[in-house]
Amino acid sequence: MPKLIKNAKELILETSEKLLFQVGYKDFKIREIARRCGIASGTIFNYFTNKEMLITAIMARDWDNLLVDIKRECDLATDIATAVSIIYKGVRSFVEKYESIFVDYPGNIIGQFREYHLTVRQQITDILSNLLSRLNRMEPLPVISIFAEAILASSAQKDIDLQALLQFTSLLFPPVAE
Repeated sequence: MPKLIKNAKELILETSEKLLFQVGYKDFKIREIARRCGIASGTIFNYFTNKEMLITAIMARDWDNLLVDIKRECDLATDIATAVSIIYKGVRSFVEKYESIFVDYPGNIIGQFREYHLTVRQQITDILSNLLSRLNRMEPLPVISIFAEAILASSAQKDIDLQALLQFTSLLFPPVAE
């Protein structure tokens, strides 16, 4: 009779995340995860079709948790610059955490993560839309989407720092006279 494990998927994800950051992408092995979890490798494949899907699930779970924090902090923001700083720092911390994984990832990582990129941009657009609405700043959606892309790109790359982004923010959204 097969061994039943409560919360097997969560156990696999937690164990996998620890292993991923201990050994890196290249030495991340399903067999080692199974050994550490005390399960058969096939059990892992019941949840994840391959190593890349498992890593993607780890990253998605991590992003979802970070997004909750970003939304909560942005809901408290009283100005656009504060929210932009929160989003920038959140995305930057995520990128820095997974940078070594991105470097070692085989093939075209950009192509494989395009769908996720669009989802993340939409999530940032939604946060900005809510903030702007709360601040009585009604901007056209394309402007907000393009701005979300600028925040995402600048926080994911090292060539545009937060100060430059905030300067751009002040040009795009000048203070409203009361």
